This record gives sequence, C-alpha cells and structure tokens, in this order.
Amino acid sequence: MKILLIRAGALGDTLMLLPAIRHLRKKAEIILAGRYPGIDFLRPYVDQCIDLETSGWHGLFMEGAGQPVPPMAMLDHVVAFLSEPEGNVLNNLKAWFPSASINMFPVFPPEENKIHIALYMAQLIEAAGIPIDPGRCIEDSLKTPLMAGWHPFSRDGSIVIHPGSGSRDKNYPPELWLEIIKELKDRYHDRSNRIVVLLGPAEEGLLSFFMEAVSQMDERLIYCPERDALIELLGQASLYIGHDSGITHLAAMMGTRVIAIFRKSSPEQWRPLGPDVKIIRDIKEAWKFLKFTCHVAQTSDGLGYIPN
Repeated sequence: MKILLIRAGALGDTLMLLPAIRHLRKKAEIILAGRYPGIDFLRPYVDQCIDLETSGWHGLFMEGAGQPVPPMAMLDHVVAFLSEPEGNVLNNLKAWFPSASINMFPVFPPEENKIHIALYMAQLIEAAGIPIDPGRCIEDSLKTPLMAGWHPFSRDGSIVIHPGSGSRDKNYPPELWLEIIKELKDRYHDRSNRIVVLLGPAEEGLLSFFMEAVSQMDERLIYCPERDALIELLGQASLYIGHDSGITHLAAMMGTRVIAIFRKSSPEQWRPLGPDVKIIRDIKEAWKFLKFTCHVAQTSDGLGYIPN
C-alpha cells in the first residue's frame, strides 16, 4: 500500500501527523508532502518527503496544472489536509493520480469540536479507507516518546526556555519569561550553563531584549539553530518550558520533560504529545506553578521537576 499524505502547515501542524505515521509505516509506503521545517523532522519516519514550496509541486494549487512534477509511481491513497475553496487541488490530484483513492479534508476540525488535532487527522485517515486505530495512535504517543531512539543524547541537566511561538496571541509577555529565568537562576546560582533561552525565527523581535537580559545573567541564548543542533539541544535538556509552539511539540515527542504554557489556544486540541508533559492553562497558574510549587531536583537522568 502506497500513501501520499499532504499537510502544508507549520512545524507543529506537521508534527501532528506523526502518531498516525508511526502506526502506518510498517504496513505502508508513506510519502509526505508539506513544508519546511516540519517535513524535515518527519523525514526519518517516511519513505519520501516532498517540499511543496521548491519541488515544482506549487502547481498543485494552480488551475489545470497538468502532470505532477516530478512524476510519481502509482499510489493507492492520497489524503490531503488543505483549505482550498476553489477546488484546484482536488481536481489536480484526481488528474494526477486517476487510480488512487483521493480524499481531501479541512485542515482543522469545526471550531465547536475540541478534538485533539492528531486524533482528528488519524480519524480522517481511517475514514479515507486506510486501516489504522486512531485511539491507539494517541494512547501510544502519551506513553512512549514518538521520536524515541532518534537521538543518542543523555540528559545534561539543562533547562531550555522557549518564550515564543508562531502566534502572538499564544504568547505571554517577555517580561514574565525574564522573571521565570531569574527564578530558575536563583535556584541554580551555583551551576553554570544550566539555563538556555531558545529563540526561533518567530521571535526575531524579542532577540535584542533577551540578548541584553540573558547576557547580564550570564546564561546562554541560542537563536535559530539548524535542525541537528536543535535536536541535540532538546535531546540533552532535562526540562523544557514553552508556549504552545512547534518546538514545544517537538520536545514532548522526544521525551523531554515539558511544561507547556497555554494562553489563547486549546490544550484539548493542541496538548503536546509525550509521556512527561505538564499543561499550564493561564498566567496565574503558570506563575504559581513555576515560582511556588515547582521544585527542581536531581534525578537519574539529570534535572527533573517535582510539583508539590
């Protein structure tokens, strides 16, 4: 069975396909079409990745695009999660792969349906006629890291702070994060290189603020690391704290202890998938948890957190 999955989203959106992919990979050849950086992190779990931006597949969204570029072998199933009201994508897919079962679904479930995004996609893959157990996909992702075994790193006791995301509505003010860093630093004043502030492209506007603040506290700041460097950083960290973001989802799937602080997005739909995730739903709860009830203790794998 040969399956083409299409998900043209950001990092976190794309990672939500991994529970289904992990369950399908032993019984199907999987081709993933999407965008960087998301598809790059799922490359080890699929047979082929297609970059919709640079591989000629931009024609998928055009009227009367002709044949796919590059040509592909026979497919059994095409499942696309795209918002495309004009119908060009569906028409092109039917023309490109006339012998395949073509199914195109909305990117997200209806607003009133607070189903987890990963479960939503797994259920629709099943609805497309592909044998998969959606419930088990999610259950397994909460028990065992989805990306376990990909990185050979040991936990080094570091705490990674990621004070941003792809949406400003998800973010708490940088001043709050600075207070969190100071609080953690006070607990580890005798340890060096313990706290790392991680900023990505979406946090470019915060770079100067944190560069000055972090340098005064003699802590590390890392900006826009390459994929392998990011994997190493998260793989070695013993605790990660961040908003609802793609990097937060990545850390959870790698098995890192994660404190995920939600603001406007829904934890029911976007809970990071991993065996060691603490969800914080508002700023008061976040501050209370981090300042008063989050005690950090040395554990067998480095630095862990033990809530009262």
